[in-house]
Amino acid sequence: MKFVLASCLTAFLATATALDEKNDLKICPIKGQQFPFPTRLSEEAVFKNATKIIEDHFKANLTMSPYNETTFSLGLFSVDESELIFEYSHTDEAVQNSTQGTRSADSDSIYRIASISKVLTVYLWMIKAGDRRWNDPITEYIPELAQLDRSQYDYAVPDWDEITVGDLASYLSGGAREYALNDLAPQGYLTDAFKPTVQDLPHVVAQKDVPTCGYLTVNVSYVTCNQKQSINGIGELAASFPPGYTPLYSNANFALLGTALANLADEDFEKVFHDSLVRPLGLTGTTSGRPNNITAKSIVPLGDAQKSSWDNDLGPQDPAAGAFSTVNDLAAIGRAILNSTLTTKAATRRWFSTMTFVEIIDQAAGRPWEIFRRKVNGHPVEIYTKSGYWGAHRSVFAVVPAYNFGFAVLTASLVGRGEVQDDVPNVVINAMLPALDEISRQQAHRNLAGQYTLNDNSNTSITITTDDLPGMKVTEYISNGFDVLHTVFGSFGTEIDFRLIPNHLYGGDKTGFTGVYQPPQKQLPDGTWYWPCQTWLDIDDFTYGNVPLGQLVFDADDTGRACNVEIKALKQKLERKQV
Repeated sequence: MKFVLASCLTAFLATATALDEKNDLKICPIKGQQFPFPTRLSEEAVFKNATKIIEDHFKANLTMSPYNETTFSLGLFSVDESELIFEYSHTDEAVQNSTQGTRSADSDSIYRIASISKVLTVYLWMIKAGDRRWNDPITEYIPELAQLDRSQYDYAVPDWDEITVGDLASYLSGGAREYALNDLAPQGYLTDAFKPTVQDLPHVVAQKDVPTCGYLTVNVSYVTCNQKQSINGIGELAASFPPGYTPLYSNANFALLGTALANLADEDFEKVFHDSLVRPLGLTGTTSGRPNNITAKSIVPLGDAQKSSWDNDLGPQDPAAGAFSTVNDLAAIGRAILNSTLTTKAATRRWFSTMTFVEIIDQAAGRPWEIFRRKVNGHPVEIYTKSGYWGAHRSVFAVVPAYNFGFAVLTASLVGRGEVQDDVPNVVINAMLPALDEISRQQAHRNLAGQYTLNDNSNTSITITTDDLPGMKVTEYISNGFDVLHTVFGSFGTEIDFRLIPNHLYGGDKTGFTGVYQPPQKQLPDGTWYWPCQTWLDIDDFTYGNVPLGQLVFDADDTGRACNVEIKALKQKLERKQV
């Protein structure tokens, strides 16, 4: 049976089973993407089944706390689709009965996104200056910090000359978390709830050291600092650790990053934000700080802008936590990030990197990502997230670079404590990661698997399939009758497992792959930690005239299905055949 495509013939191989029937053997994939990016997710049955799991979870919980007391909007997005590929919103009574703003949440509703602002601030740095200024000292952009006389303090003040822009962006400055927000010295402050305790503290704080801004009053009004107060206040904060020592979450870091970026651009941060992000991406509900007006799209529970903290103007803290946005706008931002729309692809790849580990082994910190690793079919997948919390609003923004996929969930509740914000990402990821992996595998098989041969009777062929393990498997690699697979790549063992991993080195209708090979290994005894999974040490060590023998490039038609494959080292182009 022949399948006629737009420009070539193709065939399909049955999906193979596991690598080996012997349960004590395994392979070790390399870090990163294992199959080409899945496309047209919204059309895939596996995706629809996964979103039904998500929707069923919501429907089963909407009548119970905390869901019935929380307004939220969720949107899933993919780079190749311009609209949300799934969305779900719920409106609680506090928003339904609001006296201002919207009474029905959707993907265009405007929420305060709090610390997701940090991602936008780092993104702006990359848009304006690339990623080559991370090692510059922050004092190069905020000279006032260099002028602080550290000798006048009887506590450890940060050595600002040693703290880089990158340290601030990756939580490694060693500086304190906040200026003033949780300081117990100011009077008429939210911590008056602790008044008996505060009164019992020694009266040793000089009046000049009592913060005069940057905190919430007893009626939950934020006392906004001006730029000078912010820089001086943060500059005098006691250090928690030396720079580069351990990750320490800090809003103060990002207030400085915003100030530094404004100085670099010689423009107000708000203007940089609008001109470099909002306008190029056509965002309609995103602002760097508190919007000028409450509109028909604003989420303001009960219409109480003060109680919900909607009306808090964070001023110089906007780069840390001041932004407002919508699910649709965050999806547009996520697609732009993943697609390198406003940055170079190299800078984007470097951005999706771990800068430091945290105590939990499957979590890490980036700039300013909160990174989680989840295993899918035995392969770790990295999820780059940023959460936010201010007043009634809690939020999560996430991208999964391996699948060109992401999501945003924005919530508002006057009584909740973030339970919905915490629950939704777990529900989404647990449903979607297996689905994304399966769709990627199915599409790779449909588009690329098969036998490829030369038409000159030279006995040259490559056969490629998929099984339930990461990467496409090469089961045959013969050139002019010479068994490359077992003679060259199999020279170090009687068995060899050869996989093709996307390498992102070719564009247009060409898709490049790098070969990763290894003999299947037995499971190591418990307690063996040194050098398991050494696959990454031996990539591309067999070359022919400087070109790796494992580098293959597929030509695809306009449906994405391969017509032929080129073995770059051998300069041979093989056609995809019926099997």
